[in-house]
Amino acid sequence: MKLSLYSIPPYVLYIFIFFSSLQISAKEKDNNIQSVIHLLDYLSKDYPMAVRDGKVIDNAEYAEMQEFSAKIFNLSQKIKLPPESGRSILSDLSDLKILVRDKASSRKIKDLAEQAKWAIIQATSYEVAPLNWPDNAKGQSLYLQNCMQCHGPKGAGNGPLANGLKPAPANFLKDSLMADLSPFEAYNTVKLGVEGTAMRAFSELTDKEAWDLAFYVKSLRFQKQKIDSVSLKKIFDQEFGNISLKNVATLSDNELMNKLGSDIQGQKKLKALRIFSPTGKLSQSSLTVARDYLHQALLNYKNGKKDEARQKALAAYLEGIEPVEVRLKANDPAFTSLLEQKMMNVRQAIEQGRNSSEVENKINSALSTIDSAEKMMKDEKLNYWLSFFLAASIMLREGLEAFLIIALILALIRSTPKAKKALPYIHGGWITAILMGVAGWFLSDWIIAISGQNREIMEGMISLIAVIVLAFVGFWLHDHSHSKKWKEFIEKKVGTQLKGEKMIGLAFFSFMVVFREAFESILFLQAIGLETQSGDQSSIGFGVLAAFALIGLLAFLFLKYSRKIPVRQLFRYSSWVITLLAVILIGKGIHAIQEAGWLSVTGFPVSFKMDWLGIYPTLESVISQMILLSILLFLYYLSNYKNRVIRIK
Repeated sequence: MKLSLYSIPPYVLYIFIFFSSLQISAKEKDNNIQSVIHLLDYLSKDYPMAVRDGKVIDNAEYAEMQEFSAKIFNLSQKIKLPPESGRSILSDLSDLKILVRDKASSRKIKDLAEQAKWAIIQATSYEVAPLNWPDNAKGQSLYLQNCMQCHGPKGAGNGPLANGLKPAPANFLKDSLMADLSPFEAYNTVKLGVEGTAMRAFSELTDKEAWDLAFYVKSLRFQKQKIDSVSLKKIFDQEFGNISLKNVATLSDNELMNKLGSDIQGQKKLKALRIFSPTGKLSQSSLTVARDYLHQALLNYKNGKKDEARQKALAAYLEGIEPVEVRLKANDPAFTSLLEQKMMNVRQAIEQGRNSSEVENKINSALSTIDSAEKMMKDEKLNYWLSFFLAASIMLREGLEAFLIIALILALIRSTPKAKKALPYIHGGWITAILMGVAGWFLSDWIIAISGQNREIMEGMISLIAVIVLAFVGFWLHDHSHSKKWKEFIEKKVGTQLKGEKMIGLAFFSFMVVFREAFESILFLQAIGLETQSGDQSSIGFGVLAAFALIGLLAFLFLKYSRKIPVRQLFRYSSWVITLLAVILIGKGIHAIQEAGWLSVTGFPVSFKMDWLGIYPTLESVISQMILLSILLFLYYLSNYKNRVIRIK
């Protein structure tokens, strides 16, 4: 059935339009808030370059300050601020316009601009820090793509396009400039640009990418210094969690030093926090957010800010725990219930106004459970040698089968007078299939790389598709590949092509025989690759190379001593390897889909877990493995029974 706009019920379109308008309205509101905050920061920093001691020192700069103060007030009127705080904020911004007009001191302008900025942030609950710690490596990549041409490879403002730009691109290595700039201000500059300069708005970057870039820019002036990376990384690991990500994001270097200490150790801590980012899944886990909010809740409660503490404790659950609740439940449902209870205990203690030490104990207990959750979510992937063994076994089976079929075709052709004419087509077919297989591998790798948004779903689906091919297609085809019927089929097919002198048909047949094996190999190897640690991916490549070397050796021996090669035993052993791989993949596939929330999670009575074997404590994953294993064993039984009957006949 063809779907068109006319076949969609009208109310569906109305609902779509309604929610689209809400989304546009919310985005416009966020843009206005961000613009006001950005302009307030810009005004407080650039005002001293326009006015000094009540006198204008740069007419163009002063005109810009007047324009920006008016724009800040006008944009703020478009933001739906709470009535009480809104009146106070607009009054402050009106005063700010008057102070700029009257050429007030830089200190007054800065203080009032900062006061208004944080009042707007608090009134609108605007997010001033990333949810997860930015990745400096990705920030560097974004910098080289978008910023290097103007700001230079090291950030010194000397890029190839810098000549002739007025004002000149910022020098990110300049201490006096960067020490007073926070990553949050850099983030706003990236997203909104700077009017009247060559610094355009990079609105095409996502929020995460903008934060990655902002944190990297802040790290540049420290990277030019001689740094003991090992000791600083150790300091970062110690400080990570002790100081909130919000502080690291919103405070300038000078402000952060007030918290860390101005001594040498404090300077090392500052460098570590600016240069490094957490490794592995820690940087992506929202559990980091939960930990951060709990620390803030405790600090607010000790300072007598009960309402703010309650909000932070609730945010710790909603923004930190809830996003990974499905994944945790898929790993251990009982533990997930325990974590939820610990988070509830924190909120109850705050609500009931318990003493600070009791609230602190509840928060520490929740933090300890979050640490356990973080370890639980670090899935154990297939280890190096298991990945190597599985990849080599799959490649050996597929490659050996393709070789045997091609060898059979070549043997048939050599017995005919048209052998010389047919050989180039046969060899061209299987060589093209191998080249297509290599290209297919890189293409599938690229598809997987750009599909990160739904990685859990993708992993699960690829694993399940591989299982289906293994169990219901691969086994059936492999079972018949070496039977008399298959041999007769090849003889008939090749004989028909030779009689009709259809050399292109022979090439296509040769191509399809090998490409089928290549396609299955790509599918199985990608499924193994998704379940292998990122640092151990070379094991798959070495496994494939080892298999090719062994296939080459077996091919040589087969051609020389064909009757002495135990081909049947080789295929029997590799069939058991495929069985093991299928059981692992279906367990991991079901688990990944459970983590994505597409499949229900029922806790197993006994809590056990072996990630590398695809065994998890959920009924759905265990039952799927048992059913698959039963089916495969039944298929083997049928295959053996059929072969016995054929031998008897």
